[in-house]
Amino acid sequence: MSWITSLAREAVQKGRAYKAPTTPTLARLHANELPWAPDYDPAPGKLNFYPLLFPAELTERMAEHYGVRSEEISVTRGSSEGIDCLYRAFCESGRDSAIFCPPSFEMFRWYGRLQGARVLEIPLRADDGFSLDAPAIKAAWSDDVKLLILCSPNNPTGNLMDPDDVLELVEYARERSVVVLDAAYAEFAGLNPGAEWIEAHPHVVVLRTVSKALGLAGVRCGAMIACEEIIGLMRRVQSPYSFSALCEHTVLEAMKPENLARMQGRIALVIDERERVSALLADLPQVRTVYPSRTNFVLLKVADADGFNAAARDGGYLLRRIPDEPGLESCVRITLGTPEQNDGLLATLRAAA
Repeated sequence: MSWITSLAREAVQKGRAYKAPTTPTLARLHANELPWAPDYDPAPGKLNFYPLLFPAELTERMAEHYGVRSEEISVTRGSSEGIDCLYRAFCESGRDSAIFCPPSFEMFRWYGRLQGARVLEIPLRADDGFSLDAPAIKAAWSDDVKLLILCSPNNPTGNLMDPDDVLELVEYARERSVVVLDAAYAEFAGLNPGAEWIEAHPHVVVLRTVSKALGLAGVRCGAMIACEEIIGLMRRVQSPYSFSALCEHTVLEAMKPENLARMQGRIALVIDERERVSALLADLPQVRTVYPSRTNFVLLKVADADGFNAAARDGGYLLRRIPDEPGLESCVRITLGTPEQNDGLLATLRAAA
């Protein structure tokens, strides 16, 4: 048994992926399905049948898109399912731990607690641009830490983590823990992380999603990118038949070259708007700090966060306050909208100044 598999829960080590017969050349008289597809089937001839255990065609296409082999990727229902599966694979309830660096994506904490893991919180250094506190992370490490979860670009702060800090922690975790790199916003930073991490570091898992840059949040599709050994362990905890034929059809359409080209144009527009809107927000008297962002949102520190948020809401714009997270007590997060929406919000905030 390798050291990576030895980190998994005993039930996962001894388990196996669910299997079922799949012989597409034979008539399907084994699965208690109706033989007729509905007339309104947008994924022709598929909705009356159960999907494959795992979506093979989409796995191949997403592997190509992210530059890895199909054996090194597992399609998930949003990257959130990947977080859930990693906790269920590696953290025994009441025994194992994970390290999480808030303020960051709330699901890292939520799924850990749901699994019964101890979630050790080592806050980002707010006075240093929300950077990783690598010495504190290493000082908090213990033998029961199975997962180190990092997010870059980070949500809700928007910043990229220093690659030297990330590499230092990845090397420290070797033969100790699995490192999870959530890269949901990578496209807005001009990055495509995946192959380079898992080739050099077999204990790293990279999470990707089509919710953000591809504009498919309603489909709920993500991916775990990892070495073949970790993907094999994930197959033992992922629910079979969980990714619908309709969702697969939609993502495959989105990944056609002409549609990807269109989305690249929209990503470029978001980046341009990010820089334009950040500069204009900095001129508002209510705004104390506009934090640098490599995402599709901007984090602000303002004089009166509740009042700022209320003014936007009164003008018809919903922003995000996360006051309970460390360093965000006076902050507001703004997602970049269309240029017209962004201009309308700016006008509303100027009028409220």
